[in-house]
Amino acid sequence: MDSAASENTNESRMKEFDPSLFALHTGSRYRTPIDLQVTPDSGLRFLVVGGCLAQPFQEVAAMINSDFKSDFLLLNNFDSFPEISAERASRYDFQIIHIPLRSIFGSSYFRLPDDEKSHEDFLGETQDYLAHYLAGVVKLNIEHKLLTFVLGFMVPQQNQMGRLQPRYDLRNVMYFIERLNMFLAAEVSKLQNAYFVDIDQVSAGIGKKSCQDDGVWSFTHGTTLSDGDRDHDRNRIEPPRPMTQHYSARWLEFFEALLHEIFAMHRTISQRDIVKLVAVDLDDTLWRGVAAEGTLGVLEGWPMGFIETLLILKKRGILLAIVSKNNEEFIRSNWDHLVQGRIALEDFAVHKINFKSKIENLAEVLQEINLRPQNTVMIDDNPTERASIEAGLPGVRVLGSHPYYLKRILLWSAEAQRCAITEESVRKTEMVHAQLQRESVRKTLSHEEFLKTLGLCVSLSTLREIVDLRMARTLELFNKTNQFNTTGERYTLEECHRNFAAGREVYAIEAKDRFTQYGLIGAAWVWQNCVVHLVMSCRALGLGIEDAFLAHLANRLIRRNTTVMFAQLRPTEVNMACRPVFSRNGFTLLTEKSFLWSRSLAAPFVAPPHVLLTVSGGVSPQTGCQAPTCPAGCAGGSSDGSPHRLPGDVFTEVSSRSNRVRGLGGVA
Repeated sequence: MDSAASENTNESRMKEFDPSLFALHTGSRYRTPIDLQVTPDSGLRFLVVGGCLAQPFQEVAAMINSDFKSDFLLLNNFDSFPEISAERASRYDFQIIHIPLRSIFGSSYFRLPDDEKSHEDFLGETQDYLAHYLAGVVKLNIEHKLLTFVLGFMVPQQNQMGRLQPRYDLRNVMYFIERLNMFLAAEVSKLQNAYFVDIDQVSAGIGKKSCQDDGVWSFTHGTTLSDGDRDHDRNRIEPPRPMTQHYSARWLEFFEALLHEIFAMHRTISQRDIVKLVAVDLDDTLWRGVAAEGTLGVLEGWPMGFIETLLILKKRGILLAIVSKNNEEFIRSNWDHLVQGRIALEDFAVHKINFKSKIENLAEVLQEINLRPQNTVMIDDNPTERASIEAGLPGVRVLGSHPYYLKRILLWSAEAQRCAITEESVRKTEMVHAQLQRESVRKTLSHEEFLKTLGLCVSLSTLREIVDLRMARTLELFNKTNQFNTTGERYTLEECHRNFAAGREVYAIEAKDRFTQYGLIGAAWVWQNCVVHLVMSCRALGLGIEDAFLAHLANRLIRRNTTVMFAQLRPTEVNMACRPVFSRNGFTLLTEKSFLWSRSLAAPFVAPPHVLLTVSGGVSPQTGCQAPTCPAGCAGGSSDGSPHRLPGDVFTEVSSRSNRVRGLGGVA
């Protein structure tokens, strides 16, 4: 085919494509699709620290969203990091750190002897410089736990020793930089509330030839193609045309994509619009064709990629469900043949395979596993069904019209990713299966008989620093739980650090029964004699665990001669499940306009008899055994029984800087 015919064919294909759809899934948005985004990013403020590569961030961020505000701090070589007050640091949502490669690499690499040991020694020296440089520029993270994104290095485009030379040899500068990136990622992982940004993958996604300047400049410059040379070359006999007329420079797209990558990471950490359930149709969705009609197509291609996607989502802790108009007996008996053994029915938490309306079936799924429409994605090939679900279950996000986008949207969207994959995440489907089995048994017994036969064991532990291994799951609970969430407040790791520094404690609540090990299903911020914030996973509701926790805490306070106990309860749009918890345990609201509840400790708490609660390896006093005293040594209040004032005035509204939105998210 000649070039003219090829151009005409391409133009014809593009005319058939929706330009707006194309714009959302190519270019700077390719790695960070926004199809699952509901709440827009707004009002972000961040600090950029680094060299010349980082300078365009301010301008490009403002082009993306005029509400984004940023400050730039130029640091080259080993410049000292200036003093920044805690008050100023608290204004930032995060910081971006760029380490100039030239500052830690020097210029001696190409003068090294041609042997592996010399290059290995030089790598060690460079890693030492890099660790020293990193320690100097992450001062705000170390001192204030400011959320930090550290940019990696762009890997040169070719082995400069030649195509035929060993690829994975330190004399290949590509491999040398890859090893530096591995070291930097490992160093960043040692920090708290800090993440490595794979800038090289962003460049590769757009096309290294259009992003990187190492084909012209020294690779240690490590930045994007530009016309910076032109002014220096005007006096040549033949002045060259600008660089951008020789190469397809896409520097703006690169910086947009890099910022989108960081903003997506921030959304995931903030758990905005988080997806907890993906429900799928079967025919022409999980496989090609209509199974019952014998029109199955090949599984190879996007269906196989979609099945792979579902299994990855399950590992992340996202629940899967089937909602399909089909004959259940036929589907079950032919399942392995239909999916060629690539996914099991047991990988789905719930199945609704019948001929009822999909709205009714999906609503039943949500009710059974205690999730909200806002945390759900439904995938269906039928546009009528998608429109019906959107109208009948507002908040559900629907996909399915473009099967070629499904894998990217579900795996790469910030809303379907997790900042930490915990043991509870990996076992979530198994735990939901056990929950459904438990609920089935519950229906055959009275409530009292059910609880007596449950064999419920609860373990209580105290967290006092963010490095605790349970902190990731605890923070996930605070930021994902809605229905049993006594304030609706969300936290960053930076805020948790400040809370711990101010003397607050987090109680982590784990549970198991005869059906399964539920893991960490509850958490509470406690400040001396006040329950500041209590959350419980809906998997554990109706079992009396929250009542057992309050009884334990009351007993601890009584042993400290405290006479009154306080708790906060702020109504949100969706936290109806937790509103009776304090009143049924004898608390009274101080005033009608107050969020603070109080209870005299003169009257004993009645602990649920079916709950065996252990604390730090010992049985709680409510079961008759000794429990350890509070290591913090707090008396639980002032001499008159009033609560101590909480750091940061916890009784006031949540700060607007954190952009916490009550009622978003769903059940953890």
